[in-house]
Amino acid sequence: MKKKFKCKDWPSSLGNFRSMKFFVLFMLLAVFHVNAKVKSQETALSIKKTNAALIDILKSIEVQSEYTCLYSHSDVAKVVNLTVDLEKASVQEVLETCLKGTKLGFKIVDQTIIIRNLTEFEQQKNEVKKRSITGKVTDAQKAPLPGVTILVKGTTIGVVTDVNGNYKITLPDQKDITLVFSFVGMISKEVKVTNQTEINVVLEEDVENLEEVVVNGIFTRKASSFTGSIVSVTKEKLLQVSNQNVFQSLKNLDPSLMIFDNMAYGSDPNKTPQMQLRGTSSFNISESSVDLKGTYGTDPNAPLFILDGFEATVEKIMDLDMNRVESLTILKDASAKAIYGSKAANGVIVIETKKTTDGELRVSYAGSVDLSIPDLSSYHLTNAAQKLEVEKDAGLYDGDKYDPTGLPKKYNRILSAVLAGVDTDWLAKPLRTGVGTKHTLSVELGSNDLRVIADLSYNNVQGVMKGSERVNTAGSLMVSYRHKKFNFRNILTVTSNVSNDSPYGEFSEYARLNPYWSPYDENGLLSQNIALQFIEDKDKDTTTDFVANPLYNASLNTLLRQEYIDVTNNAYIEWLIRPGLKATGRFGISEKRTKADEFYPANHLKFRSYSDEDYFRKGSYQINEGDNKTMTGDLNVNWSQEWGKHFVFTNIGYTLSENTFEEDIYNAEGFPNDKMNNIIFAKQYTKDMKPTGVESTTRDMGFLGVANYAYDNRILVDGSYRMSASSQFGSNNRWGSFWSIGMGWNIHNENWMKDKWKHLNLLKLRGSVGYTGSQSSEAYASIASYLYFMEQTYDQFMGAYLKGMKNDDLKWQEKLDYNIGIDVDIAHNFTLKFDYYISKTTNTLLDFTLPASTGFTSVKENIGDVKNTGFDAYLTYTPWRNTKDRSFFTLTAAVSHNKNKITGISDAMKQYNKKQDEIASDRYENRPVQKYYEGVSMTAIWAVKSLGIDPATGYEIFLNKDGKRTSSWSAADMVICGDELPDFSGNFGFNWTWKGLSLNCVFRYQFGGQMYNQTLVDLVENADLNYNVDKRVYDGRWRNPGDVKPYKALNYAYVQKPGTNEYEQKQIKTQATSRFVQDRNELTLSSVNLGYDMMNHAFITKMGLKVLRFSFYMNDVYTWSSIRLERGTSYPFARSFNFSLSATF
Repeated sequence: MKKKFKCKDWPSSLGNFRSMKFFVLFMLLAVFHVNAKVKSQETALSIKKTNAALIDILKSIEVQSEYTCLYSHSDVAKVVNLTVDLEKASVQEVLETCLKGTKLGFKIVDQTIIIRNLTEFEQQKNEVKKRSITGKVTDAQKAPLPGVTILVKGTTIGVVTDVNGNYKITLPDQKDITLVFSFVGMISKEVKVTNQTEINVVLEEDVENLEEVVVNGIFTRKASSFTGSIVSVTKEKLLQVSNQNVFQSLKNLDPSLMIFDNMAYGSDPNKTPQMQLRGTSSFNISESSVDLKGTYGTDPNAPLFILDGFEATVEKIMDLDMNRVESLTILKDASAKAIYGSKAANGVIVIETKKTTDGELRVSYAGSVDLSIPDLSSYHLTNAAQKLEVEKDAGLYDGDKYDPTGLPKKYNRILSAVLAGVDTDWLAKPLRTGVGTKHTLSVELGSNDLRVIADLSYNNVQGVMKGSERVNTAGSLMVSYRHKKFNFRNILTVTSNVSNDSPYGEFSEYARLNPYWSPYDENGLLSQNIALQFIEDKDKDTTTDFVANPLYNASLNTLLRQEYIDVTNNAYIEWLIRPGLKATGRFGISEKRTKADEFYPANHLKFRSYSDEDYFRKGSYQINEGDNKTMTGDLNVNWSQEWGKHFVFTNIGYTLSENTFEEDIYNAEGFPNDKMNNIIFAKQYTKDMKPTGVESTTRDMGFLGVANYAYDNRILVDGSYRMSASSQFGSNNRWGSFWSIGMGWNIHNENWMKDKWKHLNLLKLRGSVGYTGSQSSEAYASIASYLYFMEQTYDQFMGAYLKGMKNDDLKWQEKLDYNIGIDVDIAHNFTLKFDYYISKTTNTLLDFTLPASTGFTSVKENIGDVKNTGFDAYLTYTPWRNTKDRSFFTLTAAVSHNKNKITGISDAMKQYNKKQDEIASDRYENRPVQKYYEGVSMTAIWAVKSLGIDPATGYEIFLNKDGKRTSSWSAADMVICGDELPDFSGNFGFNWTWKGLSLNCVFRYQFGGQMYNQTLVDLVENADLNYNVDKRVYDGRWRNPGDVKPYKALNYAYVQKPGTNEYEQKQIKTQATSRFVQDRNELTLSSVNLGYDMMNHAFITKMGLKVLRFSFYMNDVYTWSSIRLERGTSYPFARSFNFSLSATF
């Protein structure tokens, strides 16, 4: 029966919460400029028709009112030749006039006019006696199924089960009534009604129709026939461990994706994380001289991120609202990632946001309060009394022949202050407990053909250093429209971000200040020079005696702000040409505008050393303004066909993209006071500087072919081939070819296995091999580039000079991946996933050092090969499950192992190693240098072997390359003393749920690696005793002959100045030694989530709520480590606590 439908007003409810829902909806629609009319209580119609058809009169009713007519076209079309002459008549009067003498009747429900055959109305009138049937719908494990549709067969009468699987349906008292129970992913069931008053139904899983799929960002395909190595994570799993951002969750879920702790910048909310998937593939030794504050640089070892089918930056993923995420898939081996060809060497992470809705109006809200508490457990500094004693023992206050009383007097002044109780906790001065908030509002609505999802989010992250914050506001609108065989979808996303760095400077400035110094002078005001209080002649304020007070600088009107606005629009069109054959076209355009401001006023202490001549140059301002535009389009056609035991899937595609970026940098100086914090007040450009910047344009195109064959869902074969071209590479190697071959065996589908192991749901063996590439190169690395002589002209023309050499042979960095794996699932209670891999990276891109005679310092070249070998495994086990109460207890564990080795280096790398030896030989250099040799790990720690501290002299004894003892340190004796890469890393935990109450805990671990303890070197061995030091200086250092101590004597020596009779005091540095290479074994309580779901409470439904959940998160709670070193030297680490609420109406 063909029917005509129009959008109807959404039904209302008497509940207050439902009213609130519609108020929110109304406000949102107003934002998007959707006008709504209000139905009048009494509609007066004027209709004058002669010999008119009933259909035309009904259309007139709809035009003159807000009523919608619902009818069968075949019934209404028979009524013609109507003459109507009515003025200010009601709808009921018009309908009675038109239907008089016909076989049709009408009924008005809210704003809908229902026109039916009179026999149908008579049938309803006769159904006076009605009865109700109740029941419950569960699955095979007796778990309740919410949302099951129960219909009276042959009618539109029906209901839906509640959150507990219960239902109640009122039926007409007639014979031969059949109820149809249907649910997505379950086999529909029909039950004939006799005299029952209660009908309980068990629905079974539809294995054939409910097929898990693999989402790779280009197309979806059956998971059962896939041979690649992937990890799929749902939104629920992400939110189980954290609701901060995607990366905070991922580091607790997949150990093969190593997201490193930033040992310098700790919990700084404005720093993007560094990460790698299955090891390091690229050397990262090049540096840029351009200060690009308005954007973040790219990490050559980071995986490729795909968001809704288009490339995305790490920063964009970090700022993504987690409530928008629907699924996340990590593509690891060649069979999974080779479809991205030239950009997939480091792995691919595919993120899909919410796209579909069932058409029902749904309003969701998620809000949280976030607490960040500084974690200073790694700091062990001396207090005021201890520090003074260390200084005295080191002889800092021993008088000399030129001033025998000056230093002792200074000691007495400091001692008096210490005895008076001066013990400043400098670490606490720039810190706070950061209190942030997060809010997300989502509205879903639509019909069968048109569906809309609107999201609005606000995330205010307050860092633990005062003044540091990151505020992110984002809105997205997804509109999907289906017309016959076409599906149109568009996602518009607008993100605004403002971040501020702390005006208090780096945290290390406070950690180095002596606790007997006070930040205030005798008048209670912030002093500029905190060392002045112990100087006898305060008028003698020399540079040597000056210690800048960072709190004074923080009190000034500095500006350290970065901001961006990102507008992205992604359009999709799908054409279902015929069953099994589909074409998909996508086009995305994105523009991101960035700006960074860095302002220091004239009274900032960084300008203290300026001479009187440069007095008016004090104060500085730097502005960075950037613009990044990307355009990407692709077309894919895939075909799948299944006949008998054979299944075939193919896909061909074409991709084209362009990325342009430019950033301008302006430096100005001369700002009289801190209120003039705009660059327009500058006196001039910074001396010897002028506006500068960078620009790049890269273009890529590629062709893709994918094929998959499965026989009887047992034997699987995958293959893919991609040809890519990029403007980044030389004209002789513009194109690159990337491919993969995979094979698999679904052993559980073998007949002999089905008979013996009935509870075996999955046992798959798989293997793959293939090539992928990497584009970790500058935009113009392969072509000759020039710079203009801006300050000189010849005959009124500007000259130019060659900046970079041409390299027509520059080619793609390639990676060959081998992978074998096994997947196991037993009774859905035990799952195992194991992969072993070998990857070989060739043509690694580096800066090739050139002789000075060429006029260039370096040129981009393909240098060096790297091999990574390892495995990763994932295990889940559910020892207890009570499906009736939705209760279970699940244990999880994951482990990852990776070792890398350099398999080839060029002569240029050998020259680089020599330069590193020269740096290490510098007696003022106290950090290990990085060197690269064949057969050696890229993360090896180079140092001289140490035999310890000589108890007789307090000096260190080394072992040279010939195996002989020596007291002299030499760079030639450096050997590998450890490796920063751990032998094993992973996580383990549990998830317990009982009647809506849940507890999830995750521990992270790593062991078998080493680390150079720079804290001991800087604050113990090479401690500058003019500033605060680690407590181990106080109790672990050699002092007298016979002491057996781990740290050598405080060693200050008076060295004669060359060519003079004068002596100066110098500290003998501790250079790279194996004594400070320590094992790093760590266990971290990474995540705790306690939640309660109110689904079992009846009042939730009465309030109009579908979901109401409360959660409490703790992240990075505590770390047990075998190595004691300061973490977060520039910005401290933090412990995070989060209280959240989520509700759906």
